[in-house]
Amino acid sequence: MTQKELHDEFWLLTKGMLQDSRLDTAEANVVKRWLEEHQRGDEFATVIEKLDGFLKDGFIDQFESRQLVNSLGSVLRALNDTSNA
Repeated sequence: MTQKELHDEFWLLTKGMLQDSRLDTAEANVVKRWLEEHQRGDEFATVIEKLDGFLKDGFIDQFESRQLVNSLGSVLRALNDTSNA
């Protein structure tokens, strides 16, 4: 899979989840698993670390959800900027 295909797949995965501006526990687990399986180098390390911390108790609260939405939005913007460069 090329880097562009990888980024496109990540965008498709998270786009639907972020439409309601929240990320629940099940969605966070899906994103975390996908990131761990597709990470190259440390590209997603910060988000994975944040997900690990938030998922320690097995539940994503409202504060954590907002933090994750912001983090994933930042990753998506960075990936989009990379694709358009």
